[in-house]
Amino acid sequence: MARREIADRLLLVDTVDRWFHLDEPTFIGAGQAYWVDRSTDELCVARGDGRVSRHVGAMCR
Repeated sequence: MARREIADRLLLVDTVDRWFHLDEPTFIGAGQAYWVDRSTDELCVARGDGRVSRHVGAMCR
């Protein structure tokens, strides 16, 4: 499983760790966990109450 990070404040994300670029920016709220699912090339964000949103992107080569 990918390493999960916790947002310490509201973030508008278009790139994760300088190697994963989202097709469209997304907000991640303070306290929400996020990680990159490398098998599907998606940023996953745990929104609470068991909900996980997925956002399409691509890895830099």
